[in-house]
Amino acid sequence: MAPLVTLPPSDRDARRIRWSRVVSYVLVVLAAVVFSLRPALFGDPQTQPAHALLHVWRIVVGIVLVLAAAAVQVAVGIRWRRDLRRRADED
Repeated sequence: MAPLVTLPPSDRDARRIRWSRVVSYVLVVLAAVVFSLRPALFGDPQTQPAHALLHVWRIVVGIVLVLAAAAVQVAVGIRWRRDLRRRADED
């Protein structure tokens, strides 16, 4: 059974964790930008039939970006825990 004390990450793991945070922050910022887009920026809603789709697509794209940011964090966390378990089993 793995020890209850979690060791600090190695240098390689620390770099991976730092880069995953940067990627996650960028994805969240992109999601915020997508969510903040106003359909009025793209013209008159009465003259463009696809205008209503912009409301839907910006919400869908924003949610996908937020989920991608969370997935990056989860994937890196799982990989780090797996590497910790592997190193503990080797010792």
